[in-house]
Amino acid sequence: MFVRPSWMPQSQQDVFDIIQQNPWGLLVSNGEDGPDVTNLPFVLNTARGEKGVLTSHLSRANAHAAALANLQEPVLAVFHGPSRYITASWYPGRDMPPTVYYSAVHCYGSLVFQDQDQLHEAVENLTQRSEKNIPQGWSTQEIPPADILRRLPAILGFELHIERLEAKFKLGQDEPKRDAMAVAERLLKSESPGDVALGAMVYRYNEGRG
Repeated sequence: MFVRPSWMPQSQQDVFDIIQQNPWGLLVSNGEDGPDVTNLPFVLNTARGEKGVLTSHLSRANAHAAALANLQEPVLAVFHGPSRYITASWYPGRDMPPTVYYSAVHCYGSLVFQDQDQLHEAVENLTQRSEKNIPQGWSTQEIPPADILRRLPAILGFELHIERLEAKFKLGQDEPKRDAMAVAERLLKSESPGDVALGAMVYRYNEGRG
């Protein structure tokens, strides 16, 4: 990933926050005919290892699952934070070209496959995390345990042990401070939650600049 020094994250926790707030990611691995890519939900455990461990699963009917089972090389998980096209009309002098503000995280590492008990626990954990903010959300307790267990053999569960973590927070830090702060002000007034989240990041990453 191309990352200018000014675009580096302020902390590893900021990087973890992007993953935890945007857990729908891309799993990428080398394939015989080019890259294999699958969109998956991930759960990050920051307490394991120096850079954390990602957990997910995919259908064994997916050809990517068979490729992963025989893979020797590291894999990549990609996550994106809020992003926005920034029009030059938002800059006070209207004298800068338009651009895109965004954040992205790349996690490289090796896979460890789960047995059925580990997979069952991981699926339960993912369900609870996904349902926790939904009023009267669903629980696996609402169906017979057998209805969960019979589906597990059709799923390949895995852990991605992060060995290399790259992150890019392109939030106007390489532009005049007045321009970045003007963009933050615009975004924070938006009715879009994504714009507001991005605006808060832009403000925090630029407010302390000289």
